[in-house]
Amino acid sequence: MARGRPSKRQLILDTARALFAEKGYQGTSIDLVVKEAGVSKPTVYNNFKTKQALLLALMEELSKESIASCNSLWKQAELSPADAIIEAFENIANTPALLAVYRICYGESHKLEKETYQQFKQFDISLVDSYQQHLVACNIEVSNSRFITIIAVCREGILIPALSGAEKTDKSVIKDIVESQLNN
Repeated sequence: MARGRPSKRQLILDTARALFAEKGYQGTSIDLVVKEAGVSKPTVYNNFKTKQALLLALMEELSKESIASCNSLWKQAELSPADAIIEAFENIANTPALLAVYRICYGESHKLEKETYQQFKQFDISLVDSYQQHLVACNIEVSNSRFITIIAVCREGILIPALSGAEKTDKSVIKDIVESQLNN
């Protein structure tokens, strides 16, 4: 491998990231990945046995990136706990590949193998766990029902509109609700 060039495996993942974000799971074929990445079909299949294996690998990569992004948010002293959680959801809504994972797993789950859907659930759980750990680190005790409300408000107000193309809920409304759940 030449210095400074990405590995073919990473090139394939990066290409799939863009294609899944643009075309979804059903609209992205291995042939399209081959064409866009400029690699051979055997190269793709040597790295990823199936399209679902490619999606799984991408979800693993995105999960690590998302957790790193959340950890970076948690360290920003100027962000309140409510703002940090809201920004974490905004990050998902504004990152095409992350949004694509949610779109695929919510809208195309019937086309996925059980293992792939389970990986998505684990991806989502790891993000929610990160939010909960952040609150613990901030010495904020929140009942399970209040925490579920916080997550639901952020999903419904930020993530679902981004997935559906609907208008997002005003951020100040979301913040008021999240803060009320954190402070009671």
